[in-house]
Amino acid sequence: MNQQSNNMLPFELACYEIYDNGYDPLNTIREFWSQHTITDCQETLWTLFENYRKGIAQEDATDVKQMHTFLMKVCRLLIAYFLVHFRKIEIDAVPFAFVEPTDAITADLEAKQRIHSFFNRIAE
Repeated sequence: MNQQSNNMLPFELACYEIYDNGYDPLNTIREFWSQHTITDCQETLWTLFENYRKGIAQEDATDVKQMHTFLMKVCRLLIAYFLVHFRKIEIDAVPFAFVEPTDAITADLEAKQRIHSFFNRIAE
């Protein structure tokens, strides 16, 4: 198997995990948000995008492995959210344990909303 095929195998397997006995997309979503903050996700994706845009190759094997692991989790998360919507699974009443306190998440979202409103007023 060539290297490119080898790199794609985990992504392919993530697509087929949904057929495993006992697979629950809500568990995948719950697990992801119990381990990652939205800010960490934004920063990691921004770093990945910037490295791609600048053509910077990751040299450190640990960094590459961490990035790959994170991207696989994001891939699984997207598949899980897709299934929730496609299968019309109720998610509103499902309890989630977030990695950060709810107060911190609320404060961050409110701050971002104020920033958004400020720039919208300027744009008008």
